Amino acid sequence: MKLNSRIFILIIVVVLLIPSYVFSAGDVPVYKFGIDAACPPWTWVEKGEVLGFDREVIDFICQEEGFEVEWTDIPWSTIISATSRGKIDILGGGLSFTFERAKIIDYARVHFKIGTHALARKDSTLTEENVFTNGNKIASQAGSTEYQWVQEELKDKGADIELVGYESWDDAISDLETGRIQAVVMNQPQAVAYSEKRDVKIVAEDLFLDLIAYAVTPGDPYDLIPKLERGIKKAYDSGLWAKLVEKYMPWSKVEEVPYPADLQQQ
Repeated sequence: MKLNSRIFILIIVVVLLIPSYVFSAGDVPVYKFGIDAACPPWTWVEKGEVLGFDREVIDFICQEEGFEVEWTDIPWSTIISATSRGKIDILGGGLSFTFERAKIIDYARVHFKIGTHALARKDSTLTEENVFTNGNKIASQAGSTEYQWVQEELKDKGADIELVGYESWDDAISDLETGRIQAVVMNQPQAVAYSEKRDVKIVAEDLFLDLIAYAVTPGDPYDLIPKLERGIKKAYDSGLWAKLVEKYMPWSKVEEVPYPADLQQQ
């Protein structure tokens, strides 16, 4: 009985020491990469396969830096806390840098600077001048920087709007098309992607500047930030970065990345 008890205790200790990452065949570490599965052009899922800008960038970085990722779809409203608690090893999918988030997750250097737009139905008469008035229902994804901006810069400052949070961008766009809400605020790449494929149009541009960067568990326990930053630089130097920007965001200017670290200190 004593021997069995010791074996049981040993098993418990071993389980508690297992890290969030696993090893694939050949001892290649596999890290959990958190995404929003409906966030084009960064990431989206078709027939069970993750596609998008981040998919191709991360595939390249994995090949260059010797690791693999397990794509993990988590509601955006909880994805930051999941990363801070080590449930997710790397976070992407158009993740915005904020000083508030930087208190609980560790960021790599910024690799994209983008604007933020507002969408309305294609037959809407709303414009940049009146979209945030008259009690209009303005939606964004819960937990996003766009939602926070609408709350702090519009609603809290007296704008006559109703703020609606959604679990996914697709749900918000669907309700926009059916008229349940009047506008959706999202980052420029997503706004352009949805305006090209759905019954919506851009009615307000460049509401604020957003900085996009990958992030990891606090303390970077697996030394992933240097790998991500080296991989991004290799992608830029090889010309792959420019090709992917042209493929997924042809309206965007190609700049040398990752950007200097002091960009996140301004």
